[in-house]
Amino acid sequence: MNEKIAMSEIEQKQVMLNILTQFADICEKNSWNYFLDAGTLLGAVRHNGFIPWDDDVDVNMPRIDYDYFVQYVKKNNGYLTKYLKVEFPEDTIHPFLKIADERTVLIEYPEKYPMKVSVYIDVFAKDGILNDSFGTKTLCKISEILGLIHWFNKFSIYAWKEKGNKVQKLIAAMGRLCIRKPNVAIHLQNKLLHWNQKRNPVVKCKYVTTLTNGEFHKRAPKECFSDYIMMDFENQKFRCPIGYDTYLKCLYPGDYMQLPPEDRREHHDTIIYWKSQKAKHDFMETMN
Repeated sequence: MNEKIAMSEIEQKQVMLNILTQFADICEKNSWNYFLDAGTLLGAVRHNGFIPWDDDVDVNMPRIDYDYFVQYVKKNNGYLTKYLKVEFPEDTIHPFLKIADERTVLIEYPEKYPMKVSVYIDVFAKDGILNDSFGTKTLCKISEILGLIHWFNKFSIYAWKEKGNKVQKLIAAMGRLCIRKPNVAIHLQNKLLHWNQKRNPVVKCKYVTTLTNGEFHKRAPKECFSDYIMMDFENQKFRCPIGYDTYLKCLYPGDYMQLPPEDRREHHDTIIYWKSQKAKHDFMETMN
C-alpha cells in the first residue's frame, strides 16, 4: 500500500522554490542566462515572492542557453540533482521543459482528467521574432498549432476516450487510428524553432516571445532581455529582465501593480502530497 503524506500549500511553495534555486545555481555556474517569467516575475515585482494565490513557477531562457541546458541535462541522464528530474516535451503534454521533484506527487485536473505528475516548475525558451509582418504572425500560429496538436496527441485522445462527449470520443478514436507517432508534432515544432533561430537570430529581430506557445500577442522588445537585474523573491535573489516593466505590460495590459478582483485570482485545481514520510524527511533535511 502506497504511503501518502499530506503536503501543505506552504510546503509546495518550498519545493518549487528549492527547484528554482537549484536551477538558478546551475545556470549561474555555467554562465547561462535565465529570467523569472510571467506570474513569477510579477510576484517578484509586486510581492517580493509568490503571488499569494498562485501555485506555480515560470522561468525563461534565451533559446541558445535553453539548448545548452538541454544538452547538460541529457548528459546527466535527465536529472539536475538526485531528486530533480527534467521532463522533456516528448515525455509530457507540453511543448516546454519541466523540472520536477520526484519526492512529491501532484495530480492535475483531479475532477475531470486526473493526471499524476510531481511538483514542478516550467522552463520556457525565448525566441526572436523578426517584426510585425504577416510572415511572423504565420510563424507564431504554426508553432502554436503544432503545440496544440502535441497536446491532442499526448492528452486529449486518451482523456476524451474515457470522459469525453460523443463527438470527442469519435475524434479520439480517429486520432488513435491516424496517429502512430505521438511526438511527431513536437519534433516538427522543434525543427521550426531552430530554423527560425538560424534564419532570424535575435540580433536581427525586433521582438522576443515564447514561440513554443505562439504568443505573438505577448511579444516584447528584445531590449527587455538584453541584461538582467537581481530581484528579491522569497528572501532570495534571482535574475529578472532589465526591461521587466515593459515586459510585464506586454503580458498584463493595464496596471499590473493593481491586484485583480478576487474572482479573477486563479488557483490551479490540484491534489498534492509527499510520496512517503521518508521523502518529506529528506526534503526537510535539505532545507536545514
